[in-house]
Amino acid sequence: MTLETLVQLARSRTPADRSRVQLATAALALSGALLLGALRIARLGKGELSNDVYSNYIAESGLRSGLIAILIILAALTGGLAVQALRLGTAARERRLTALRLAGASRKQLRQLTVTDAAIAGLAGGLLAGPGYLVLSLLFGALPLMARVLPGAQAMDAVLWIPVVVMMTAAGAVIGSLLHRDGPMSRQPQSAAQRRTGIIAGPVLIALGLLASPWMGYVGSTIVLAGLALFFLSTSGIWIRGLGRRLQRSGDPANLLTGLRLVTDSRPATRICMLLGCCGFLVGTLANGIASVQVDDQLGGTTAFYTTGFGLTIAGLVLVALTAMAALIVGVADQLVDQRRQFASLTALGVDLPFLRRVIRRQLTVVAAPALAAGLLFGTVTGINRVAGGAVGPFDPGTLLLAAILTIAGWLLGHLGGAAAGFLLRNQLRDALDPENLRAA
Repeated sequence: MTLETLVQLARSRTPADRSRVQLATAALALSGALLLGALRIARLGKGELSNDVYSNYIAESGLRSGLIAILIILAALTGGLAVQALRLGTAARERRLTALRLAGASRKQLRQLTVTDAAIAGLAGGLLAGPGYLVLSLLFGALPLMARVLPGAQAMDAVLWIPVVVMMTAAGAVIGSLLHRDGPMSRQPQSAAQRRTGIIAGPVLIALGLLASPWMGYVGSTIVLAGLALFFLSTSGIWIRGLGRRLQRSGDPANLLTGLRLVTDSRPATRICMLLGCCGFLVGTLANGIASVQVDDQLGGTTAFYTTGFGLTIAGLVLVALTAMAALIVGVADQLVDQRRQFASLTALGVDLPFLRRVIRRQLTVVAAPALAAGLLFGTVTGINRVAGGAVGPFDPGTLLLAAILTIAGWLLGHLGGAAAGFLLRNQLRDALDPENLRAA
C-alpha cells in the first residue's frame, strides 16, 4: 500500500473512533509538552542560579535534576494513557479491519494500517506539544516565584520542538506496532499463590519501611510504597470479584450486569485500583505534610518552600490519578468492543443507552471511589513523619479531621469519575448496542 492509501484507510470515520484518536493525541501532546519542559530546564546547565529570578526548585542544581526526572516520569505516565487509548478498538474499526482481511489484505498490510493510525495520532500530538508547553509555561509564570517550576519559553524551544514531534510520531508508530494483534489476546487471571504472596509480603514491607525510615530515609519510604502497592494489587482483585458476585445476587438488573462485568474481567480494574490507592496514599501523606509545616514554628522562612513543594507534588499526583481514571475508562471502552455482540443481543430484552450508561457508571464507581478513599485515609493518618522517618507524635484531632475531609473528597471524586465516564463513553455505548454488531464476523 502507498502512504496515501494507508492514511485514507486509517482515517477515523465514526464519532467513537475519533474519540479514541483524540484521547491518544491529547495524551501524547501533554507528554511532549512535559518533555519540552524537561529540555528547557536541562538547558539551564548545572550551576547555581539566582533565587531572585528562578524558583528555588530551579535555582538549586540538585533540585533541578530532580525536577527534570519528575517531568520525564510524568511524561511517561501520560504516554501510558496513549497506549491505553490506542489499545481501544471500536465496532466500526474492527469491522473495517475484518472487511480488509476478507478483501485480501495481508497481515503485513493490516499491521501497516495499525501503525499508520497510531503514527498519525503521534504526529498530531507532537504538533500540539509546542502550544501545550507554551500554555503551561504561561500558567506557571502567573504563579508566585516559588511555584514557577517551568521557565518561560524561548526561541530555542521552537528548534527543540522539531525532534519532539519526530519522537512523538515514532512513539505512536512503535505503540501501534506493539499493540497490533492478528487474533484475540488471552488474559490470564492472577493466581491464588500470587495473591497470598502479596497479602503476606505487602504488610511486611510496609512495617519494615516504617521501622527503617528513621535510619534509611527515602529508601524506607520507597519500601513502604512498594509494600502498599503489592498489598493493594493483591487484595483489590479479591474484593472486586467478591463485590461482583454480591452484585450478581441483586434484584436490580443494572447491579446484576455490573457484577457480571466485574467478575468476567477484573484484572484491568485491579491494576487501576492499585494505582489509584497508591496515589491517594501519597496525596494524603503530602497533605498531612502541608498541615504539619503550617503549624511548625521552627521552619521560619522556609515554610513557603516546603508548602510549594508538597503542593506541586500533589498536583502531579492528581494528574497521575486522573490519568489512571482515564485509563480505566479506556479499559471499560475496550471491554465494550470485545463484548459488543453480547450487548447488541441485549437490545432484544429492552436494554437501552441510559441503562447501559448506568451500568458503566457503577462499574467504574465501585473501583475508583473505595480505592481513592482508602488511600487518602491511610496516607493522611499515617502522616509524612512516619513515612519519612521524622519525629512521630500521637494522632491529633486536626489530622483526623483532615483525614475525614480527604476521604470524603476521594469518595466523591470516584463517583464524579463514574459520572464523567458515562458521558465520555456515550459513542462507544451507542456502538455497542448497535444491532449491526450481530452481523460482525
